[in-house]
Amino acid sequence: MDGAEESKRQKEQLDRYLRWASEEGGVEGPTHLDTWFKPHQRKRLEWLKGRCVGTIVECGCNYGYVLAYCNGHIGVDWNKNSIRLAEILSPSKKFEVADIRKLPFPGLYADSVMLCDVLEHLRYPVDVELAVAEAMRVARAKVLITLPNGEHDTPESNSFKHQWLATSDKVKEIVAWLRHWKISVSKTRHFVMIEAVRVKEAA
Repeated sequence: MDGAEESKRQKEQLDRYLRWASEEGGVEGPTHLDTWFKPHQRKRLEWLKGRCVGTIVECGCNYGYVLAYCNGHIGVDWNKNSIRLAEILSPSKKFEVADIRKLPFPGLYADSVMLCDVLEHLRYPVDVELAVAEAMRVARAKVLITLPNGEHDTPESNSFKHQWLATSDKVKEIVAWLRHWKISVSKTRHFVMIEAVRVKEAA
């Protein structure tokens, strides 16, 4: 994809988001349950579950489905209605209303921090970089990121709730913010999956 084509697609995506935000207020409801049973979504969930270690925090947890699937511990979302629903559905887990750009946890608080299909809902690049930096600050071992693959026009990537497309250039920029971490990037038609492992400093 050349620069002109990417700029055109990014503008179209932002326009979709702005129309929705103007007409409906930009407040998301719960993710539809049937979303989770699609084969490509199941593969994404298995990828996450197989890579989480130790204490797990999910940033932008919605009503907690992914957190529960991955046997996680703490979910954070800015939407108080989503958190209220998550507390009802998973009473054994901890949920907090908070901004993922400023997490309410000390440094190295959790072993794994997940950013699952949430970054595309934030302003790029400033808010996305802040959220990634906060995940890196809080994670002792891993940051796990999934994004709809913006190289393809799919219902996941072109959702009107997303502010930008995760194209190859955007993914490269996100990986660059994870400098000094060991990075692995996997791609399918539907998703980009980034595993960042903290590199231990030499004694």
